Amino acid sequence: MNWHNAIGILSTLALFTPVFILVVTKLIRYKQYFTLFIYCVLAFGFNLMSEHWLNVPKSVERFYGITNNLTDMPLMLGFLLFQIPSSVQRKRMKVLLCAFIVFEIVLIIMYGITIKTITVTMGPGLVIVFGYSLYYFVYTVKRSFVHNKFVGKAIVASALTFAYGCFIIIYLMHYVLNLQDLSSLFLIYYFITIIYCIILSVGLYIESKRKKKLHELIITRKELMRFFADEKKPATPKGATGLWKLN
Repeated sequence: MNWHNAIGILSTLALFTPVFILVVTKLIRYKQYFTLFIYCVLAFGFNLMSEHWLNVPKSVERFYGITNNLTDMPLMLGFLLFQIPSSVQRKRMKVLLCAFIVFEIVLIIMYGITIKTITVTMGPGLVIVFGYSLYYFVYTVKRSFVHNKFVGKAIVASALTFAYGCFIIIYLMHYVLNLQDLSSLFLIYYFITIIYCIILSVGLYIESKRKKKLHELIITRKELMRFFADEKKPATPKGATGLWKLN
């Protein structure tokens, strides 16, 4: 095993980390994290194939890789859609998401699930996700100085902003500048993946701790409400059988 393969293995394990945290901490039960879970599972699966941990025909690996790239933007924008607090921005994101999906479907009909399709769709998709990741990052960082509940969100946002900023550079190098040294590009991708998955995992873990405390607080509040409701019930008179006697 050379060091290039070792980095590839590390990146695969790094991609599994957020999947593991989402399942173990039960964040997956919240709908806003489900699309992120699907995104991480698909990326993890592609790394398993590209690193030959999962032996499949080359055509299957190619088809899976293209599909993974086509679903990248819809899944990540779907995740950010639940995180952005502004109702106006959310409406814009919904329109943008629907328009992008239609755009992808039209290109698939025209060119099929091919490299040309992802070449055309990935560029604007990466820019859109990066823009909203940056917006989410600025929003959460500002509020994390005032409220601790935004710390985990800010770390998640920083991971996505870093990742998609780097992915845009890789896209330009490969599809625009036509750099053919795939070995170097994959190596860069692996390093980026390791860094952003570590940051993302830390953010998700902090967010899971906050969710757990919030869940415990809700249960305590319900128990207190039930307790005080029982205290306010009138006592049953002596000799009564559960019904008031009518004279």
